[in-house]
Amino acid sequence: MAFFIMFFIVVLCVAFLYIPVMIANARGIYGTEHTVIVVLSILGIFFGLTWFVALILSLVWGGECFTGDSLDKLEKLSRLYKDKVITKAEYERMKAKIMKE
Repeated sequence: MAFFIMFFIVVLCVAFLYIPVMIANARGIYGTEHTVIVVLSILGIFFGLTWFVALILSLVWGGECFTGDSLDKLEKLSRLYKDKVITKAEYERMKAKIMKE
């Protein structure tokens, strides 16, 4: 019985420590920023403060999520390029502008 209680506590702690990583994944944060959040979250086992830092960073850092408006613009731009209405250079320039938004 004690084994199951310990196992349950460990699973609960791991799930709790994984919250900042889940938020980062949902917000589209990747690369170095994602790695920092994962490491700080894991270090939260030893130093509780780092978990809070990971949580705050996962909420503050902007991800690469696109809004519906940006996706619509990219789809229209892609159609214009495929229909040969705009050149490749124009397509790349306009795509980069939309991605910055």
